Amino acid sequence: MNITDLYSTRIQKSFDDDQDDIIAILKAAPPKTVLKLINYFKGMPVSYSATINSIDRNNVDLDIQGEQAFTVEQCRSAFIRSPLFKFDVFAQAQYVNIKKRAATFTKLSYVEIVAEQRNFIRINPDPPPAVVIETPQGALDGTLFDISLTGLNISIENFCEIESGTEVKIKSTFKNIEQDITINLNVTARLVTIKDQFRPYSYIFTFSADKELERQLSQYVFKRQIEIIREIKDAV
Repeated sequence: MNITDLYSTRIQKSFDDDQDDIIAILKAAPPKTVLKLINYFKGMPVSYSATINSIDRNNVDLDIQGEQAFTVEQCRSAFIRSPLFKFDVFAQAQYVNIKKRAATFTKLSYVEIVAEQRNFIRINPDPPPAVVIETPQGALDGTLFDISLTGLNISIENFCEIESGTEVKIKSTFKNIEQDITINLNVTARLVTIKDQFRPYSYIFTFSADKELERQLSQYVFKRQIEIIREIKDAV
C-alpha cells in the first residue's frame, strides 16, 4: 500500500515554508509538550501520546510509547496531532529505537488523514488470500490487500484497464486458523479507482454484504484487530 492513500496534503505556502512553520511552533511549545502520534499498522490505527525531547534544525526528537515505536519502525512514518496545529502533520521517521522509546522525525508537512473518513476500518488479512476478479475484459488474478465491511483493496500484478463504476464479480476464500473462521467471499462489487503507477496496482472496490457475510466479516475484522494488538505488544 502507498502511504499517501492514508492522507491528502494541505500545503499552506510551500513544503519548505510549512515545515519551517511547524518547527517554529514546536520550538515555541512548553518543554515536554504532549503530542498525539498516529500510525496505521496492517490497517489498524495505533495512537499513543508522545512528548517533545529536542529539536535540531528540521529534526524533531520525540519520546514515544513502546507500542508506537514498533509501529513507527514498521511504517517509517507517523502522523502528529496537536491543538498547536491547524492541520495534522505527516512526518517521516529518520531514527527509531524501540528499547529507548525514542524516534526522530523529519520532512514535516500539513495533511488531512483521509483514512479517518472511512466508515469502517480496513484490515490486512494474514496471510493475504488469492482473489479472482471476473471483469468484462476477462478474469484477473490478484491478492487481497485489505478488506472492510464495504470495501476491498486488491493488489494486481498485470494491469487491466477498467472504468470506474464497472461492476465485477469477486471471489476469494480466506481464513484464520486461530480464529477458526473461514469466509467464502463471492460478491458483486463496483470499481472505485485504480491506484499506483507501478506493480502491484491497487484496485479499490466497494460492495454490499448480505447479513450473513456482514456478520462473518465483522467477526473476522474484530478478531483480526485483537491479533494485531497482540503482535504489537509481543514485539515490545
